[in-house]
Amino acid sequence: MKADVFDPRALREAFGAFPTAVTVITASDPAGRPVGFAANSFTSVSLDPPLLLVCLAKTARDYSTMTAAEHFAINILSEAQKDVSIKFARPAEDRFAAVDWARGPNGCPIFAQVAAWFECSMHDVIEAGDHVMMVGRVTAFESSGLNGLGYARGGYFTPGANPSAAGGEIAAVAVLERHGALFPLGDDNLSLPDYGAAGGDPAKTLASQLERLGLSVHDWFSLLDL
Repeated sequence: MKADVFDPRALREAFGAFPTAVTVITASDPAGRPVGFAANSFTSVSLDPPLLLVCLAKTARDYSTMTAAEHFAINILSEAQKDVSIKFARPAEDRFAAVDWARGPNGCPIFAQVAAWFECSMHDVIEAGDHVMMVGRVTAFESSGLNGLGYARGGYFTPGANPSAAGGEIAAVAVLERHGALFPLGDDNLSLPDYGAAGGDPAKTLASQLERLGLSVHDWFSLLDL
């Protein structure tokens, strides 16, 4: 067996460990009808000239239309658009009917409420195994400031902004265990210990507060930003 022959499922799962954005790539067919597909194999390439690329499977339904298009658009979905991703990842006849969209400067479908969009002229189509790389030169773009929708290991997630970087406050909470049982605070109204950590390290802040309560902190293993 060749050294570079792998189990496709295992390789796909390994590739899926890399968190990516979720996008919908759109264009118009020769009759002006919108076409599009969901993709997470998208990346920026160059600032000068402004280039990006997306990978398209040769088995894709709209492969011929997309690769022959003079222009295409990248819609980076926002955290509230999981349903849009699911719709465009599945075969359906009228996927655009349920999406709020408008034509971009070069006629490509641009979705409303996306984190960002880029309209491109086709710069190159590069053969790459069972896919092609569509390289686009950005002709127009816009960023809304909304959080993007992420995808990793077969599931969606939201890469939220770091509140402390913007001068906000991180809430830190601890779940304590003693002798195999949960250990909340209080007598009548029980609660978990939590503290605000404005501009500091939330783990260290919470550990310090617990030690002030006479609790010895061992095996400090994780902290959630709420």
